[in-house]
Amino acid sequence: MNGIQLHKRWALLIGINQYPNLAPRYQLNGCVNDVNLIKKLLIENFGFPDGNITQMYNEQATRDVILTGLDTLVTSIGNDDLVVLYYSGHGSRMIDREGDEPDGWDETIVAYDSGRGSYPNRDITDDEIYIRLDQLAQKTSYITLIFDCCHSGHITRDPFSAGERWVESDDRLDQLPPPCALTPQIRAELHGDTRDIGPSTWFPLGDRHVLIAGCHSNESSFEHRVEEVSGTITHGALTYFLSRELAVAQAGTTYYDVFERASANVTATYPRQHPQLEGQWDRALFGVQNIQPIRFFPVQKREGQKVVLGAGAAHGMTVGSQWGIYPSGIKAIIDQTLRLGCVEITDVHAITSEATLKEEIVADRIAIGTRAVEEKHNYGPMRLTVDVLAPPGYENIADFLRSQIQQEALLDAPAQGEVADVRAYIILPREQTHETDLLPQFAPVTNTTWAVVGQDGRLLFPLRPVGNSEAEVRNAVSMVIDNLMKLGRYRLTLALTNPSPAHLLKGKMEFNLKRRSPEGELFPIVPAFAGGYSVLEEGDIVALEIQNNHDAEVYVAVFDFGLTGKVSLLYPGRGANKMLAPGKSIIVGERLHDAFQLRIPKELALVSNSPDVSPNGGTETFKLFATLSPTDFSVFEQASYRDIDDLGSEQHSPLNRLLLLSLTGIGTREAMPVQVSEDEEWTTVERSFFLQQKIQSGVAVS
Repeated sequence: MNGIQLHKRWALLIGINQYPNLAPRYQLNGCVNDVNLIKKLLIENFGFPDGNITQMYNEQATRDVILTGLDTLVTSIGNDDLVVLYYSGHGSRMIDREGDEPDGWDETIVAYDSGRGSYPNRDITDDEIYIRLDQLAQKTSYITLIFDCCHSGHITRDPFSAGERWVESDDRLDQLPPPCALTPQIRAELHGDTRDIGPSTWFPLGDRHVLIAGCHSNESSFEHRVEEVSGTITHGALTYFLSRELAVAQAGTTYYDVFERASANVTATYPRQHPQLEGQWDRALFGVQNIQPIRFFPVQKREGQKVVLGAGAAHGMTVGSQWGIYPSGIKAIIDQTLRLGCVEITDVHAITSEATLKEEIVADRIAIGTRAVEEKHNYGPMRLTVDVLAPPGYENIADFLRSQIQQEALLDAPAQGEVADVRAYIILPREQTHETDLLPQFAPVTNTTWAVVGQDGRLLFPLRPVGNSEAEVRNAVSMVIDNLMKLGRYRLTLALTNPSPAHLLKGKMEFNLKRRSPEGELFPIVPAFAGGYSVLEEGDIVALEIQNNHDAEVYVAVFDFGLTGKVSLLYPGRGANKMLAPGKSIIVGERLHDAFQLRIPKELALVSNSPDVSPNGGTETFKLFATLSPTDFSVFEQASYRDIDDLGSEQHSPLNRLLLLSLTGIGTREAMPVQVSEDEEWTTVERSFFLQQKIQSGVAVS
């Protein structure tokens, strides 16, 4: 991984075993070892200069020295430098003094000179670290944070057991360090229950850093003993298993690649510890490149011929679908990619699925952390049917599109006598049209052009030239197929719902939209008429109100189904699983910095001459997903429909499309029955509205 460095590399490493102001049971053994191990890897494997690494051990790591070290790091780095902040030691909590924590507690790291009982609290809070993190982020987006500690746990008093890196919370108001001075911007980012924060609860999520934390906010981080030739050595469990993956990482390895393997081993060894990864996890390790992998689901468990995948009915999994299994860390599937085998889904639960091994090419290689990529989806009658019409002389091109449609599990030709969901036309050049012409609403047309319309006659995608050369024809057909697949995914994801008539969350989630007035007040959004859509204008600012009426905690995610086929995660941020306690509600957007401003994408102008979607607006939907356990819904996201000018380098491959959902119907079709287990505990709620251009004095404002 060494080579020419265009970005300087800096690291601050902190490891504390000894706490003289804490009881004997709180003394640790592996933290100094952790720092030595991480420093060795940064230097030897990732090209960090020894002179740019600051390490603090035990008595060197007092509160004042740590804060000074953080401030020095802020002033030392240059624009776009690479920064690593590593901490191994105790975590804890103290009473929130700044009023920014929804639960009234600040998360802390415990400095060497901090104490409890008769000793003063010298902990460093998440607020104090975040102030420096914000200052770092003003210079660079390439920040890595690794915290091998916890701030909530239980003391393990049995000397045979592994120690926990946790100190009891401190509620003494008279023994705490002074509150830190939060700027209005920092306070806005940190304040309140609706802040976009990850499951570790250390910091708000952001696109300028990666955080690897030892455990979930309500769990423990353990020390791990390792037998070596020289004797027994102790490390933090996260650091030990993470370092094993860092040591064998190759060029192009991402944070997610090493994390998925390391975290699986941590949890297998310590079932009460689930490490957390937040932020830009698709970034190359200690690098600047973001590497987008293929879409996949992880293998969570393997017992004999049975395999458990980390996706279920809430993700669109269906019984009978087949999944190829590949090594962890793969970014794309090419001819040389090692395929480990294949499984078939036999039982679908809420957020996991059970599968049976159908093939294993490499014995015993299908294991925790390997990646499942869909190869065959059981759609039954749920395919998007596409009819193709072409004028004389263009039959070969039409047949080529038909052949590509037949290769896609989600797409199909209509049965005889069936009205297709979508029709693709080839239109010849013309200056004007007559009522008897195909698609008379489209004129003039300067080139021979593909036009794809729905049953209502509206244009679904931008018009695109058919092309003249073989390469141009293939590129145009590839983009038509790509857009058809996005349309299918969009409709099926939007229609995804729990078919069980009596699941536990049925009717238990309230989800409403509120509009912000110019004065900052929030008002419920109501339909313009009974049974109709609400009407909103471009530029309106909206908030999301979510209420959990269930008797247990739920995890929620909200997606935006936009006007041009784009599906975006609105809340929470990527890498987060937002828990909502029973009987509680949140308003995302109660403060202006959390709110969502509506806009009409400029791409919509390419899809015109339509009664329902025009450059002036269309129907948009916000959709809530709620589950009883944390899960990852990021595979729902997709880009908008592609234009002819948007060729890029992306190639169309069936293996590069994962989540082709199929739980309910398209158009007027009946819903497809889904085989699910009785423990389906998830639900969805949709809120649709018509988004139009802002109207002033009867004139649309462009």
